[in-house]
Amino acid sequence: MKPLKVLSIVMTVIVAPVACKGESIYLNLTDSSRKARAVHQYMLELYKRQQFTGSILVAEHGKVIYQNAFCMADRENQRTFLTSTPSYIGSLSKSFTAMAIMILKDKGKLEYDMPIRKYFPDLPPCTQSITILHLLHHTSGLAVFDDFPDMTEQDVFKILCQQQTLRFTPGEKFEYCNAGYTLLGMLIAKLSVSTLHEFFQDYIFRPLQMNRTSLNEIQKRNTFRAVGYDVYGTENNYDTFIGGSASIISTADDLFKWDQALYNDKLVKPSTLKDAFEPSSHVLHDDVYGDKSYGFGWWIGEFHGERSFFHDGAFGGFRAYLERFPASKNTIIHISNLRHNLSLEMWTALVNILDDKSFTLPKISVSSWMYQQIQQRGISDAINAYEKIKASPHVSEYLFNESELNRLGYYLLRANRMQDAIDIFRLNVLEYPTSGNVHDSLGEAYLKSGNKQLALVSYRRSLVLDPQNYNAAQMIRELENDRD
Repeated sequence: MKPLKVLSIVMTVIVAPVACKGESIYLNLTDSSRKARAVHQYMLELYKRQQFTGSILVAEHGKVIYQNAFCMADRENQRTFLTSTPSYIGSLSKSFTAMAIMILKDKGKLEYDMPIRKYFPDLPPCTQSITILHLLHHTSGLAVFDDFPDMTEQDVFKILCQQQTLRFTPGEKFEYCNAGYTLLGMLIAKLSVSTLHEFFQDYIFRPLQMNRTSLNEIQKRNTFRAVGYDVYGTENNYDTFIGGSASIISTADDLFKWDQALYNDKLVKPSTLKDAFEPSSHVLHDDVYGDKSYGFGWWIGEFHGERSFFHDGAFGGFRAYLERFPASKNTIIHISNLRHNLSLEMWTALVNILDDKSFTLPKISVSSWMYQQIQQRGISDAINAYEKIKASPHVSEYLFNESELNRLGYYLLRANRMQDAIDIFRLNVLEYPTSGNVHDSLGEAYLKSGNKQLALVSYRRSLVLDPQNYNAAQMIRELENDRD
C-alpha cells in the first residue's frame, strides 16, 4: 500500500457531526499543527472503515495535539462515545497495581523479596518461593488460564489454590500471568486494610484528579461505561472483577494525567519510581521493538532509537493502549469498545506521524467486511462481492488469508447459521485447497449440520494434506466406526 505523507495543512477549528450508519461523532480539532491534521486524517479513515470506535489522544512534548472520540458508546441506546466516556482498559490496569505496590513499599509495608505465601498461607506449598518481585515481573510460574464473565478475585484465588506444581521455577523465565497481578491487588487490600478500589481512589485517582477512573466492583457495577463489541459489531460486553489485573475503567483524558504524573515524584519517591521502568533480566525479542523486557506493570522497548514504555489491554469487546516516550515526552493513548486487532498498526502510524515519517493505513479485514455483506445482501451476493473485490484494483486494501475466512466461518457456526458457515468454509477450501486446516474446518461444519458423509470426505482430505492432523485422524476413526 502506498505510504501517506504527513500533511502540510493549517487546521482550523472544526465542530461537526459525522455520519456513522445513523450514529455520530463529535470532532473538536483545536490544534493547528500539520501532525494533528494527519492524525485526524488517519483516525477518520479508520472510523469510516468501521475499524475503530472509541477515544484517542496524542501528545507531543507533553502537550496534547489531538484528542477525539468516534462513534457510539452504546449502540442500542444511541449513546455517543465522547472523550469523557469511561471504558475498560484491561491489562493497562497493571501499571496502577504496580504503583500501588510501590506506594506500600515507600510506606514500609512490604519489600519486593517477600514471599507472597507469607500473606496468603492458603496458597499451596509449591508457591512458597514466589516473591512479590516475581509477580511484578511475570516470572512466578503460577497457573495461566482464561477469564470468564463476572470472574472475581476469589475465583482466581480458588484456581491458584488448586495448583499442585508451578509451571517453572520462579525467576527462571518470563510468562505473562494475569493471576499474579490479581494476587498483588489482593495484597494491596490486605496490607492497607481497605478495598483495592478505596486504595486506588485515595492514593492514585483522587490525588491525580482522575475523576472518571475507577476499579469496577461487583457490588457497585459501573453502568455508565462504554458497551463492548466484537469485530463483527455484536455485543461482547461482560464485566470482570479480577482486581489488579484488568478491572479498571478510565478515559483517555485521565490516562494522560496518569502519564504526566509519572514524570514527577507526586506518588512515590524518585528512587522507587525508577524501579518501575527498569527491565527485568528476561529479554524477549520483538519484530517491532527488537529486544524488550517487562518492568513493574510496563513493557520496556525501543522504537526509532528512543526508549518507550507501553502496555495494552484487551478482553471481551474492549481494547486499550498507552505508550509513552520519556525523552521526547510524546504519548499515544487509545481506548476502544471495538475488539479490533489494529493496536500495532495504529501505534506504528501515529508514532510515524509524530516523527515526520510516512504511514500506511491498515488493511481492511475481509472477515469483518464479508460479515457485513452477508448481513446486508445474503451469503450468495456476499461471495460474489468477495470475488469482485479480489479482481478489482482495490484488492491490496484488503487482508486476504485463510485465517480471515476461517474466523468468519466459525463465528457463523457458533451462531448456528449452519449453511452460511458451510458456504464460507467451502469458499475457503476453494481459495486455499492445499491447506489441511480449512478442510478440517469444513468437515467440522458438515458434521455439526448432520452431514456425516461429507464430513468424512473433508476430514480424509485434511489428513492427506496434513498427516500430523490428529484431530482429523480421530474424527475419521469415529465416523468410520459409526458407519460400521
